[in-house]
Amino acid sequence: MSSFPTMKMNSRFTGDVDDMYNIHGHAGNLCREAILEGLGRTINSRSEHLAVQPVSIADFGTADGRASLSLINEMIDAIQAGLGQKQPILVYYNDQPMNDFNLLSKAIQGNTHDPGLNITGSVYPVIVPRTMYEQCLPDDSLDLGISTVATHYLSKQVCQIKHGIYFKEADDGEQKLIRQQGKADWRAYVISRGRELKPGGFLITLTVSSNDKGELSSAFENGISPLGSVMSDMAREGIITQEEYLATNWNAYMERTADDFKEPFTCPLPEIEELGLELVSIKPINHYLRHPTFDIINKDTTDKLKYSQRIVAMVYPWFHHVIYRGLSDSRTEDEKEMITDQYFSRIQTHAFEHSDFKPYMIFTEVVITKSM
Repeated sequence: MSSFPTMKMNSRFTGDVDDMYNIHGHAGNLCREAILEGLGRTINSRSEHLAVQPVSIADFGTADGRASLSLINEMIDAIQAGLGQKQPILVYYNDQPMNDFNLLSKAIQGNTHDPGLNITGSVYPVIVPRTMYEQCLPDDSLDLGISTVATHYLSKQVCQIKHGIYFKEADDGEQKLIRQQGKADWRAYVISRGRELKPGGFLITLTVSSNDKGELSSAFENGISPLGSVMSDMAREGIITQEEYLATNWNAYMERTADDFKEPFTCPLPEIEELGLELVSIKPINHYLRHPTFDIINKDTTDKLKYSQRIVAMVYPWFHHVIYRGLSDSRTEDEKEMITDQYFSRIQTHAFEHSDFKPYMIFTEVVITKSM
């Protein structure tokens, strides 16, 4: 097996960070058309007597805010072009309380490499540290909400997967609990956003999911199974303890189908009807990740190395915390970093040895509106 030096690929806010954003851009761009269409309807519906009221937009599950920055700025430009530079705009950034909001603040502020949020005119960013599975904003206060690659995370851990770290490695009973929590979370998310939306407002979400063929996103040749098998190998070799292996459960459900996204509307839930929520559209999206090395058929060693680095850069931002938090509190920070680096070095080795595979993501775009 090939080996690589440990890679310090942290996701801190620096100009040269080698992260998922720089590898293939923000997935939110895949639902850009739906977002701008909803925003256009909001702008067009504005009458003169509403001009003093802010246009409010929100990014739920924003993380450090960098990935959605260009899209949010485009939305701001569209609002100012349609309603004038003096139009007040509220930009809500939401994520769970444990999120690193210092990184978000830096993204909003910008630096020499990134201009940050366009706050010319009357633009006011607001940070909301609260789980997106409960109401985060006042009733009837939101014109347009977006959430991209966030709602596959569960609001809580409902079981400990005994023989793996993610859904596919769970047994039937564990999978049932995770699936039930995924259903409850999606219902709670839709109802919470429905309370926040103004009449005529829109919600657009893009979620990692299954498609109509039952296929799932795949960063590797065998789906995402290496994420679990590498951790299992490290436990078997005594690099981590069995307790640490079990503690690295990935609290996510990525197998929702179109029917699952429709469920709050087809059930139907009384809250959905009372709020006047309407399902506008559901759109499956198969997205092959972009990088020059992904398209090279016969890769030489240099291309394989670049390819494997891109794969790790894609996985690292959303999986680093799963590994790091699973390690025992009795370990020093240096030990945790060393083990985490070793984990991703092994992931890179696997990617190097399977470099003919072209990674892809499967999403579902959901557009919801609140009737006038």
